[in-house]
Formats: sequence, C-alpha cells, structure tokens
Amino acid sequence: MTCVEDKAAVQVTPAARKWIVFFSSVAMLMTTLDTTIANIALPRIQNDLSLTNDQLAWILTSYILANAVFMPLTGFLVDRFGKREVLLFSAAGFVVMSVLCGLSQNLSQLVVARALQGAAGAFLMPSTQSIILDIHTKAGYAKAVSVWSMGIIIGPILGPTLGGYLTEIGSWHWVFLINLPIGLFILIGLFVVLPKFPIDLTRKVDLRGFLYLGLSVGLLQLMLDRGESNHWFDSWEVRLELIFSVMFLAIFLIHTLGRRQPFIQLACFKDRNFLAAIVFACTTTFFVYSTAALLPGYLQGLMGYSVIDAGLLLMPRGVGMMFALLVLGRLSVAQNPRAYIAFGFAVQAVALHFMCNYNTQIDSNYLIWTGFIQGLGSSFVFMPLNVLMYLTLAPKYQTDAASSLGLIRNLASGISISAAFTLFARDSQFFHSLLVEQITPTRVLRGWPELLPLDSIQGAWILNNLVSGQAAMQSYINLFAAMEWLSIGIVAFLILTRKRTPKVSGAVA
Repeated sequence: MTCVEDKAAVQVTPAARKWIVFFSSVAMLMTTLDTTIANIALPRIQNDLSLTNDQLAWILTSYILANAVFMPLTGFLVDRFGKREVLLFSAAGFVVMSVLCGLSQNLSQLVVARALQGAAGAFLMPSTQSIILDIHTKAGYAKAVSVWSMGIIIGPILGPTLGGYLTEIGSWHWVFLINLPIGLFILIGLFVVLPKFPIDLTRKVDLRGFLYLGLSVGLLQLMLDRGESNHWFDSWEVRLELIFSVMFLAIFLIHTLGRRQPFIQLACFKDRNFLAAIVFACTTTFFVYSTAALLPGYLQGLMGYSVIDAGLLLMPRGVGMMFALLVLGRLSVAQNPRAYIAFGFAVQAVALHFMCNYNTQIDSNYLIWTGFIQGLGSSFVFMPLNVLMYLTLAPKYQTDAASSLGLIRNLASGISISAAFTLFARDSQFFHSLLVEQITPTRVLRGWPELLPLDSIQGAWILNNLVSGQAAMQSYINLFAAMEWLSIGIVAFLILTRKRTPKVSGAVA
C-alpha cells in the first residue's frame, strides 16, 4: 500500500502562493491595527464629541458585536459565492466603512459606521485562514500560518504608537482614514493573485439560525460590557441578559441539529483536535488579554511609569511573539503540533511564575525579559493550535471551523478582560480590608514619619494610598499565580488529541 501524497486543495504557482500569504497577513495587520489605533484615540474622540463614558463604550461595543455576530456567516458565504469573492468584498467593505468612520461628525454616525466596519471585517480572518489552508499542503500550512500570524502580532504593537502620532499631528479621524491606502494596497494585490475557488450553489442560508445565534452572542457581549458598571449579578439587567443569551443559544442548537443545511455545521465540533484547539485558544486568549488589560494599570498606577514608557515596557511581549513565529516557521510543526503546544504552555507557566515576583520596586529589565518570555510561550501555543485544529478535520468543515473558532476567540477575549478586572477589584477590596485590620494605634509603622500623625487628614490619606497599593500588588500576584497553575493544568487536555492518520490508496507500489 502506498500513502497518498498530501496535496493542496487548490493548485497555484509557488509565487502566487507566497503573495497570497503576504497580502492575507497585511489584511490581518489592518484589522488588528485598527483596534489598537481606535483605542488610543478614544480620549480625543470623547472630548471632541462631548461623550460620556457609556456613550464612548458604544464605539467599541458596536464593532465587537457586529464582528462577532457576522463571523459565523462566513461558512455559508464562501460556499455559496466563493472564497475569492467574499474576501475581496470583506476587504473593500472594511475600507469603505473605515472612511465613513473617519468622516463621522457625531456619535450616531460613528457608531453606525463602526458597526458596519465590524460586520464587513468579520469575514477577513476565517476566509484568509481557509484560503491559506486550501493552497498549501498540511506541512506547508504550518509555515504559511506563521507568516499570516505576524499581521495579527504586529498590529497591536504598532497600533498605540501610530495612533498616538496620527492623533497628535492631525486628529482622531486619521486613525480610521489610514486604512484607505493600506486597504487599496490589499485589494489590488488580492485581486491579482487570488485564484477561483469552487462554490456550492445548493447551500442556503439559515436565517433563523443566524438570528438565534446573533441574539445569543449580542446579549452575552452586552452583559460583559454592562456587568462591571452594574455590579454584575446584583443587577437584574445583567441576570436577564445572561438568561436570554443562554436561552437563545439553546434554541439555536436545537434548531441547528434538525436541519440539513444549518447556519454552522456543528459536525466540526465532533473532531477531538478541533475541540482541544478551542480549549487551548480560549486559555491562551485569557492569558494574553487579561495580562494586557492588567499590566498598564500596574505599570502606571503602582510603578509610576508614563503612558509612553508603559507602552514601551509592554512591547517585549510582541517582540517575543514575533521571534517565536520566526522560529516556528523553520520547524516541522505539522508533524507533531501537540509537542509545541505543551512547550508553549510550559514557557508561559515559567513567565507567570517569575511575574509572581513583581513588586513596586522591581527593575525595568525584569519586566522586559518576563514579558518577552510570555510572548514567546503565547506564539508557541497560538500557531501550532491553528495546525492542530485542521489536522484531522474534514475539508468541508474547514471554513465553518475557522469562523466558529474566531467567534469563540472574540467572546473569550471579552470574557477574559471582564473576568480579570472583576477578580482584580474583588481581590483588592479583600486585601485592603485585611491590611487595614492589621493597623492599630498601638502598632508602629516602620519608616513612618513621626511628624505625620496617622489620625491627621494627610496621614490618613497617605496611609490609605499605601494600603491600596499593597492590596493591588497582592491581587496582581494572586492572578498571575492562578494563571500559572492553569497553564500547567491545561496541558492535560492534550490527551484528548490524536495524530493524523495517513490515508492510503488501493494501488500497490
């Protein structure tokens, strides 16, 4: 018996294959760059449009909601109209909506444009990932996805610096208008190099399934956005949003299981490797997004660094991720992605272990190399899991799997940020109360100035700041320690995965 050669689903020239990967990476750069650029410009937008904090949140929420709701639609669209056409339409729509965001003059215009921008850009990630898989063998895909991933990594690194520069020399409008030249470059390149892909004219859209899933995702995202300000489940609004989100998800699953042409082909979730990839993706997303949300407060609030210096100290994480992708691109990840994933989680555990030594007097060099190690571990999980999820998955489920994973990642990022801030706030309150109980008039604080009585207004204010700082520091350490143990424990899920079984032909060698 002879093994069948691992061939690409769509044949293109080697040069075209490289250009497709390059332009797909730039498309990912444009979308991730837009997120961080917009965030850095929010204070200027708030001042110019006279917005409250709640109104400002809708600028972010509208994009996230539309992006999450429309992403699962990718599977139907690429089957019905073709991957080339969907990718070009998505890129063009994202550019047009970016221009409308830049031309907006009030909140209503900006929120609508941002929602349409999120909807148009929802198809970029799953469609480019699916196209790269179609034009590569399984072995070649591992190297191609490392290049594709660079766009996702570089965007958040360049975003704050570029956004601050554009906002400073021009206005916040330019953080959206910058997508016009980048988008035109992508569109022209993809139009020239993309081949035609097969389509399935018999596939129909499940509008009811789309509605049920959209309502479930929208309500969940709304709960995450409103939870902190409403004290989470102390509020009936948050409770009802969660209840109805779960209800519509259950209705969606029941509805989908009984259809021949569902909105999402749930059969992809029967694949053990795909399920394991979801678990690993959510865990890594929690590590990356929660630390990214918490560390700016630690660096600026406790360490006293400026905004620019704090941003520079966070850059080594991105550098570590890029370095790991360059290394992985030269390794045969497709042969055994599980080993690389295990190594990645081990490296993240080491980084988080060292991060448990953070304090208010830590040297900046310590912050730099721990951040670099954490970024290194993140990429050693992120890139191989993109190989693992397709290792044993049938080709007809690939696009639905990519869009489903993208949706779950988006939700995981929102949950990660909300969970991190909630746990941090509650831990800080607990440790603040615990430390206050230890301070009594009969106890002498070492190093406390004798001329500053504790019962004076100034003394009480300074003492409270000291206690709050120590409580916050202990809360940071607890969260890092919890993530360290989670990183170690999650490796056990590799038992659920399996190696790819080579297909054989009936021909005799």
